[in-house]
Amino acid sequence: MNNAPDEILLQILSFTSITDLCPINKYLLMLTRTNVIWKPLFVSRFEECNSNNYFEEYHWHLTIEKHQHRYQRQWTLGCVGKMTPLEKPKWNKTLL
Repeated sequence: MNNAPDEILLQILSFTSITDLCPINKYLLMLTRTNVIWKPLFVSRFEECNSNNYFEEYHWHLTIEKHQHRYQRQWTLGCVGKMTPLEKPKWNKTLL
């Protein structure tokens, strides 16, 4: 599969689902984390936002959703306790 050009590999990877994106080697890992793959996935799940790394942005928004769900469940049960606010990490730009 590494004999194909990057554009063809990105087209193939863009049609796979999130659960099927499993890289075989380091090169495909780099390609699966590009904005070409993750921007449509991010926009379909969340609203449009400007980002330089949609892979990390997608995982950050999943973390926020989990945090909000945990807080709502604890609030409903009456055991909120001390909650620390989430801080958005700094990440590097993607290559493509």
